[in-house]
Amino acid sequence: MFETPRSNVSSAQGSLLIIDDDPESQKRLSLALESEASIVTAQFSNISQALHQLLTSIVVLGKSDVAAISLLKELRTIAPKTKVLVIVDNDTDGDAVLAMESGAFDVIDRPYSDEFLRLMVRRAQHVSKLENEVERLKKFERREESIVGGSSQMVQLMRMVERIAASGVDTLVAGESGTGKALLARAIHDRSARSDGPFVTVNCASVPENRLGAELFGQEIIGEEAHRVLRGKIEAANGGTLFLDDIGDMPLGLQASVLKCLKERSVTRQGGEQSIPVDVRVVSASYHDLGQRVNERRFREDLLQLISDVMVTIPPLRERGDDVLLLSKTFLLQFNQTMHRNISGFSDDAIEALIGHSWPGNVRELQNKIKSALIMADGNKITAADLSLTKDHKKDSGLPLNLRQVREEAERHAVTRALARAQGNMSQTATLLGVSRPTLYTLIEKYSLQR
Repeated sequence: MFETPRSNVSSAQGSLLIIDDDPESQKRLSLALESEASIVTAQFSNISQALHQLLTSIVVLGKSDVAAISLLKELRTIAPKTKVLVIVDNDTDGDAVLAMESGAFDVIDRPYSDEFLRLMVRRAQHVSKLENEVERLKKFERREESIVGGSSQMVQLMRMVERIAASGVDTLVAGESGTGKALLARAIHDRSARSDGPFVTVNCASVPENRLGAELFGQEIIGEEAHRVLRGKIEAANGGTLFLDDIGDMPLGLQASVLKCLKERSVTRQGGEQSIPVDVRVVSASYHDLGQRVNERRFREDLLQLISDVMVTIPPLRERGDDVLLLSKTFLLQFNQTMHRNISGFSDDAIEALIGHSWPGNVRELQNKIKSALIMADGNKITAADLSLTKDHKKDSGLPLNLRQVREEAERHAVTRALARAQGNMSQTATLLGVSRPTLYTLIEKYSLQR
């Protein structure tokens, strides 16, 4: 039986789970700790069926026998951040050592005073709070790795991301390889109500087919002496976002199990029988045309419908105008810092090469080129030779034949080059182009260029 006694503490301080088979001991623990947290109580005999629903950030185990140690190990598997306090008899040093080796945050020797018990719980709460703050700061740092782009396509895309993030619906991110689908998935999570929850990635193409099921659903291995539980990625994403990267490469035989899991929002570990409820938002990504994969009978249509409440497509780099120069400068700043270089910018021929290349590998290819060029650069600027790039004549074959479009493309190209050469200085850019500053501002606005 599970009980939630009345508490004198505000809900902002969180909950505390007490597991003890002895009613008197359970009552004493509850009364001693009701000022520290909202108390939830349970017994060892029936906790396994409801552990996921009752789990809190702090757990107190009222004994240290085999059942308690087994439960402690399970807690460490399914919720490694949970702080578990184990009460042991003071004459059983072996139990205390075993509890600590099994992952207990600390042990409390019996007999103990209520004040000491409260002190131990406060310490566990304090450490948990510090860990959460560190994780929050790490997330803030990750947000600095934001999607870079000033083109009209990327501005519109990021507006969509804000709306999608707030909606909470399952989302499919499409785009060529190297366009930044994983970064966009992370941006959706970081801007959502689940941002404090986990962001768990599974690459469906890189995990071997015979391991992908266990990776997703987890595994229970029952031996003669022990019952080993391995938590899967879906379970680990509970309360947050599950990112299924390269989902188009998921084996067809596994797709039915994933469909069932996502429809029911519950997971059953391989080798296990218990259905474990999960609260996850699913963001998937694929460079494949999944509609075509459905036609080829390589992807389930019902799974495609389930994962794509909303679909967003990242444009390839070749369609993003002067974003190639903006990204190049961003990568140059990053690599200057990490590689301890002091390269000031790009030469004119490097700018020509960057603009002229069609970037089949998209942002990933550009990033690798800038990194390599920084290593090879001899002077204070990166040259076309450092980039190992020449003008891509294949890109010219796609130019429009309509004269107005040709003129506009040439005009846009000239303004982009001038801005890059003048390093964004408006007066110098206008002089290079032979136009007035008002005309330059008009051209920048017309072509949605980054100043």
